Amino acid sequence: MNTIAAISTPDAAGGIAMIRISGGDSIRIADDIFTAANHIKVTEMRGYTCAYGTVSDGQETLDDVVLTVFRAPHSYTGEDTVEITCHGGIYLTKRILMTVYLHGAEPAGPGEFTKRAFLNGKLTLSQAEAVMDIIQADGASALRIAQYAKEGKLGREMHEISSELVDLMSALAYWLDDAEECPPELERTTLTAKLTAIHRKLYDMSARYQDGLVLRSGIRTVLLGKPNAGKSSVMNWLCGTNRSIVTDIAGTTRDVITEQVKIGEFTLLLSDTAGLRETENTIESIGISQAYQALDTADLVLYVADANTGMTDEDTALIEKCSRHHVILIWNKTDLSDAAPPELQIPTVQIAAIYEKSTDQLRDVLRQIFEQTAGSPGAIPLNERQNLLIRHAAEAVRAGIEVAESGNELDMMYADLEMAASYLREIEGTDVTDDVIDGVFSKFCVGK
Repeated sequence: MNTIAAISTPDAAGGIAMIRISGGDSIRIADDIFTAANHIKVTEMRGYTCAYGTVSDGQETLDDVVLTVFRAPHSYTGEDTVEITCHGGIYLTKRILMTVYLHGAEPAGPGEFTKRAFLNGKLTLSQAEAVMDIIQADGASALRIAQYAKEGKLGREMHEISSELVDLMSALAYWLDDAEECPPELERTTLTAKLTAIHRKLYDMSARYQDGLVLRSGIRTVLLGKPNAGKSSVMNWLCGTNRSIVTDIAGTTRDVITEQVKIGEFTLLLSDTAGLRETENTIESIGISQAYQALDTADLVLYVADANTGMTDEDTALIEKCSRHHVILIWNKTDLSDAAPPELQIPTVQIAAIYEKSTDQLRDVLRQIFEQTAGSPGAIPLNERQNLLIRHAAEAVRAGIEVAESGNELDMMYADLEMAASYLREIEGTDVTDDVIDGVFSKFCVGK
């Protein structure tokens, strides 16, 4: 492969910046432009060693730098790699990069360093995808999920399930070709049980995808409740500022007000909605309709109830409408009443929103709901590509189960199991097209 180079730190001024060079000519290029303070040649440096010196474009010294050498195959990309750490000026960094280009390197494409790591067997495809999730993680939970995948947790589960399918396919092939009697593992009850267990693993893994997604991309959260329950005060409490208008007049909020807020390590994509009630006011009716639309796409509902007036049958009915979502009861206006919240099968946060400063209660409840996903012993798909392949594999296994249960000839099952195994191999990149590989790495930043 050609030798590539790129700036691997953000395109902004900073204390330091780093230029990465990878490929067969990286050592030679570095030797052309770098002069070590101890006069050692880059070609003489061992892997995992650094040298302090200067970089020159042949006419003038550009900067004093630290140069690090990684020898193939013991590098991130599996190739000879050099990293030049310089002062973090934008012009200076680009000037050094241009000097690297003039000595034979070519500009790296998006994610090309990680793509080479995959092609050279340093990472599986799912591990490579996890690299960007690690970079983009904005909370402890999102980072933990990405690290699990980077460590190969998803890949190991895919390999284990794929191996189980291959073992069944081998037994089928042997029986169909040579055996006079059906082996025990292909007895229909045993076979159905094995395939059902595999299907359950795949189904559970796909089911965890949505919760994992909200931890990485933000929890779509809607504030619901009856008029004058204090939703706008709760919105302002969460935002730490007067984001919504607060009055004693029921129905003040007519539109859906959105904001992104951080509660501990969780990001809430928050929507304050109109109070839910029967009304003849045309504008308020539109706002209530928009509230229900926001509910349709929500991951989490914060249902605000007024502690001073207590929980009504209407409140209970509205909470029941949210049953397919995660729901937290916000028992508001506790400054006006010491009434205890109702005993419901949902977590409760008790506050007086207009005075409350801390969000620790809510943070702890969010951890109870969502961190069981982040700390789950099972692997979690990181993106829709992986999730779709897992779902396709589950559907193929389900087709195999139907063959076993229907009494049809077992040879009809072979193609279903082969298809399921192929989908799982595609997740890890062992059975994948170049177009898929290019599509994965096109989403990466240049320099990674």
